[in-house]
Amino acid sequence: MVVTSLDTVPALPQMRELKLDDRALIEGLLAREPRDASELTFTNLFIWRDAYSLRLSQADGALLMFSWRADAEDSFLLPPLGARDGAAVVEAGLRHLRESGHDPKLGRVSAAQLGRLGITAERFDLQPDRDNWDYVYLVRDLVELAGEKYHGKRNHVAQFMAENRDWEYRRLTPDLVAGCEAVQDLWCDEKHCDLYSSLRAEARAVKEALRNLDRLSAIGGCIVIAGKVEAFTLGEPLNEDTVTIHLEKANAAFHGLYQVINQQFLKREWQRFTYVNRQQDLGVEGLRKAKESYRPHHMVEKYVVRLG
Repeated sequence: MVVTSLDTVPALPQMRELKLDDRALIEGLLAREPRDASELTFTNLFIWRDAYSLRLSQADGALLMFSWRADAEDSFLLPPLGARDGAAVVEAGLRHLRESGHDPKLGRVSAAQLGRLGITAERFDLQPDRDNWDYVYLVRDLVELAGEKYHGKRNHVAQFMAENRDWEYRRLTPDLVAGCEAVQDLWCDEKHCDLYSSLRAEARAVKEALRNLDRLSAIGGCIVIAGKVEAFTLGEPLNEDTVTIHLEKANAAFHGLYQVINQQFLKREWQRFTYVNRQQDLGVEGLRKAKESYRPHHMVEKYVVRLG
């Protein structure tokens, strides 16, 4: 059943899990809001719903989305959607967290969302959340890789092209999903996903995206070498001028393949957009260094909000 009304979402203090059928409801609400944070797509919410332990509720005609985790300190409220009085709805959500023994905080909220919800420093405590700031680049820069600042990236692409004559870019279609899953499994074997809860959660999110591709708004691209998928990626529009990249995996045995899938996906699918949001680094040193090496145009700053 496709859900289009908040009538299917229980009112606080009741909650329910996010379902694939909620896509129409959530995308309809998202379409009314200014969005710049990578979390605010249905695809992101759905594929990470288990990692978030995502729960839905409503209050005063607004949709509340809770990350309701077993470790109460890790729980948080995502920016509510459709709120007439955003600050009051946020306060209601935070009180519910506190009364339920969870850490009462609003997370993954950008400066634009603060303004939309009417959240001010006079009423709330605001703290920057640097590990979750999104990196935003000019699409043109990552397609052309022009100038001295991208000299190293161009060299990686050139080496890949010289060493692999039989490659092609292909739009991700159902017949390529099994090949993408094999790339993900290889990646997990190399990274020892079984030893790290965060990598296991990421692997689940990737598989959810691939197996539900025909029911999500995202599209994917692959690099096929000698008839075999060796890299894939997935993205979708975040707003009128920005595309967001949900995931990207490549066989590390091919030098420069990550640079190639990054470049080719934007070139073939997203040149009509000005910006590409490549999400956060989560405070991981190596990931931060890699994202910074592409020279972001700007960052989407996010905050943690608590009751004042």
